[in-house]
Amino acid sequence: MKPDAESILNARWLRQAEGFPAGGVVVAVSGGMDSMTLLHALHAWRGPDGAGWLHVAHLDHGLRGAASEADAQLVAETAARMGLSWTLEKADIGQLAAAERGNLEAVARRVRYAFLQRVAEQLGAAFVATAHTQSDQAETILLRLTRGTSSDGLTAIARLRPLAEGSTAQLIRPFLATPRARIADYARRHKVPFREDETNRDLTRARNRLRQVVIPELERLNPRLGDALARLARLASEDRDYLATVAADWLRAHARRAGERRALPVAELAALPPAIRRRVLHQAAQQKEYPAVAFRHIEAIEQTLLADDAVGKYLDLTGGRQVRRVADALVFA
Repeated sequence: MKPDAESILNARWLRQAEGFPAGGVVVAVSGGMDSMTLLHALHAWRGPDGAGWLHVAHLDHGLRGAASEADAQLVAETAARMGLSWTLEKADIGQLAAAERGNLEAVARRVRYAFLQRVAEQLGAAFVATAHTQSDQAETILLRLTRGTSSDGLTAIARLRPLAEGSTAQLIRPFLATPRARIADYARRHKVPFREDETNRDLTRARNRLRQVVIPELERLNPRLGDALARLARLASEDRDYLATVAADWLRAHARRAGERRALPVAELAALPPAIRRRVLHQAAQQKEYPAVAFRHIEAIEQTLLADDAVGKYLDLTGGRQVRRVADALVFA
């Protein structure tokens, strides 16, 4: 069983993650096939000593009534059978989304990751493991392409990243190079118990329609579609990281600061290649404590504030901030 688990977990890569798993791992388990298989494989990989570093975390979103309660029961029973500790928590995502007038999936994701961060910090765990697969990666890329994205959007899901701003825990995805078909085969052969979420059959949901209708058609053109899109994500990530470094170097060399204000020289900015200029503008505009700056903000700056007749004009950014054209400079404040 252990070699099988090592293969599906990409254990060679996992061993390169500093501190994994000895630093402690919170496993996010919904009760579905992917996360239950992740829990089974991690437990099988490390054997009896798994109880020393694995902790199971499950958030009941309160969206599916008795079915949600059955999911939580399965997760708790499985953790107990493995001799693992676990944390179960319930949230009323529907009520919260209604109160905020927010997107249900976005609110659920935010609350879920806040829960996982809280559990990891309470335990002092170095990692939170989620069961995102290569198939999830492909779906995310295709959804972003369909809705419109930049090349940075093609980086999609990262294998390893900080769990949240300021958190010492890392978010790790052991299955990200593993197609869902391999996970299903592992679950079948090892009789992994899991529950089906009936909402996954709802074809009015974009991701479900991609998964069940669009991707099977694309795989008729390229049976290795998942590998091709995973490679695209990796290359896009490498390009993003390099271009971000170039933009940061330019800012260090050319930006002038006066208190909370940052000024960029327009002539030098306009002379930059567009790919670098957009990243310079984004880094100048985006501040950690404010909401995300979107591509539309950067595009508006380029179109409105770099022209010769733009002196005195300004644009609003997120969080009540502005960027203003003052003489030969763009001033962010």
